[in-house]
Amino acid sequence: MKAGLVGLLLGFPSGLAKIAWPLGWPTSLEFLSSGPDADFFEFVSPLAEMTKLTYTATWGTYFKPSDQNQSVEGWVRTWPEANPKGGMRALTFVQESAGRGVVAFRGTDLNPSGRSGQADACANEELAEKPLPAFCNQFTAFELDYVSRALDLAQKAAQAHPTVEWLYTGHSLGAELASVVGAVRRAPVLSFAAPPIVPVLKKRTSVDVKQLPFWKSLSLYNEFDPLRFLALGELPGANCSWDNQPTPAGCDACELHGPVNLTSPACQQCFSKTHIFASYLALVRSRSRPTCVVALDESIEV
Repeated sequence: MKAGLVGLLLGFPSGLAKIAWPLGWPTSLEFLSSGPDADFFEFVSPLAEMTKLTYTATWGTYFKPSDQNQSVEGWVRTWPEANPKGGMRALTFVQESAGRGVVAFRGTDLNPSGRSGQADACANEELAEKPLPAFCNQFTAFELDYVSRALDLAQKAAQAHPTVEWLYTGHSLGAELASVVGAVRRAPVLSFAAPPIVPVLKKRTSVDVKQLPFWKSLSLYNEFDPLRFLALGELPGANCSWDNQPTPAGCDACELHGPVNLTSPACQQCFSKTHIFASYLALVRSRSRPTCVVALDESIEV
């Protein structure tokens, strides 16, 4: 029987059936570093589309009414979800018959004029253990504890769908939450533009970072995204970067002549060209492949 027909009979997309793990998630994501192009995109593309919906289907600057109840082809969007006017946002997707589930966490709303962006700004400051601006007083400590809220939602998802294995994804702040949740729950993580993760794991969890399997977590980057430079040596797993030619405006001055300073005009310009999720979605949809770091000072082209 052909793999595609098997996939249809089992109730999940035929492309996923072509990858040799018919039920649940693979124990290692290393196949994404050197496997066929089809396997890479069949795995990554749905996760990128889910991550897009965390921005456009939840309250905030990027909300689109037409996406409010949308899902991703081959997946059922289901409870639990987190979608407060200000606070941690996440969506849940499942393929029950295939034994797979995804929780996708939203990244930062960069518009500081609304409650959504203000809550995210405060949560980012709290994660960095920096003093909170006065406007953060409008939020409770519970609302700004995004790590705990993410762990709570992951637990609810596991209880609501006990027959599925979970993978966590997200972009930027969402990648940070996905990485922490995945490490705590010993689940795979595929994230986009993750900031430094190891410091958060050390401060907020009891996870022994050295015991985490290298290929259990994979973060994808635009090669000039300033967060890639900030995250060097601070990730619990592997990372891959897409080439980006020509060099986007501001990135040379931001990254190649000293430490990255996200408050500098050059880094802000570079950030706007390389970090926003629309840029990552375009890279995935372009069907180009990134370069994956497989060991210290070693990389392979995929």
